[in-house]
Amino acid sequence: MSKKTCIAILVLVSFAGCSGLKKLPANAADKLEEVRYGPYERNIMDVYLPANRTDKTPFVLLIHGGAWTMAGKEDIRDFQDSLFRHGIAVASINHRYANDTDVHYPQMMQDVDQAVTYCQAHAKDWQVNRKDLVMSGVSSGAHLALLYAYTTSKKVSAIVEFCGPTDLSDTTLLNYAIKVGLMPVIQKMTGKTYVKGQPVPSEFKDSSPLYHVKNIPVLLVHGTADPVVNFNQSQRLNDRLEAGRITHKLIPIPGAAHDLSLRTSPATKTMIYNEAEEWILRYGK
Repeated sequence: MSKKTCIAILVLVSFAGCSGLKKLPANAADKLEEVRYGPYERNIMDVYLPANRTDKTPFVLLIHGGAWTMAGKEDIRDFQDSLFRHGIAVASINHRYANDTDVHYPQMMQDVDQAVTYCQAHAKDWQVNRKDLVMSGVSSGAHLALLYAYTTSKKVSAIVEFCGPTDLSDTTLLNYAIKVGLMPVIQKMTGKTYVKGQPVPSEFKDSSPLYHVKNIPVLLVHGTADPVVNFNQSQRLNDRLEAGRITHKLIPIPGAAHDLSLRTSPATKTMIYNEAEEWILRYGK
C-alpha cells in the first residue's frame, strides 16, 4: 500500500468519526482544544466536557460573532467557560470566513453541519448526548445558529441567540447597513449585491432565519440601543414566534449596545448567563 493511500484512508476514517479515540471517562472533566472537524483551515473547535456527564447532559454548539468575516472561538471563551462550569457540554467552533468569491452562507452552513456531524460521530467516545443539540451564537454567529437550526434535518432541541440579525431582506436594515459601512460584509455573506431602491436579491431572504422558523424553543437576548443590529430584528422574530405559538423568550437589555454591557455590568452578565443556562438545561435534553 502506498504512502498516499495510507494517508487518504486515515483522513476518511477521521472524518467518518471512527478515529479510534479512547473513550473519555464521564466522571472526569475534559477540554479538547483545536479539534479539527473538517478539511478547511478554520474547521477547528474547542470541546469542553464537564465531569459527571450523562447521555442526558445538554450539548451546545457555539458560534462566535465577527460579521461573518473576522474573530474566532476565543472571543466567546467566557461564555463557554460558564456553560462548562454549570455542567453543560459545549463545542465552540470556528468556521470559514465569508468572502467575495467562494464562501457565503451556504458554505458556512456546511461548516456548521460538518461540526455537528463530527460531534455526533464522537459522542460515544466523549460520552455525551448524541440525540439532542442546542445551537447558540453571538451576533453573526447567532444568525448562523438560527439559520442552521431552522434549515437542518438534524434534531435541534433549543436555541440561545444573542443580538443576531434575523431578516436580511429588511430594507430598513440594509439601508442602515449602507449608512454605517456594514453592507460589504452582508454582501459577502449572501454572495449578492444590494442597491438601494432596487429589488432585494432572493439570497437576502433565503439567508434570513425569520423565513425558515420551526418549532424549536428559542431564547433571544438583545440590547435595546444596539447600533449594529437593531433591536427590531429580535422583535420581528419574537412576533413570528408569538404568532406561531412557539416556545420563546425575548430578554431586552435596556440601553445596552451590541456588547450587551457584558464587560461593564457584572449584574447584567450574571443575569444573561443564568437565563441562557436555565434555558439550555430546561430544553436541551
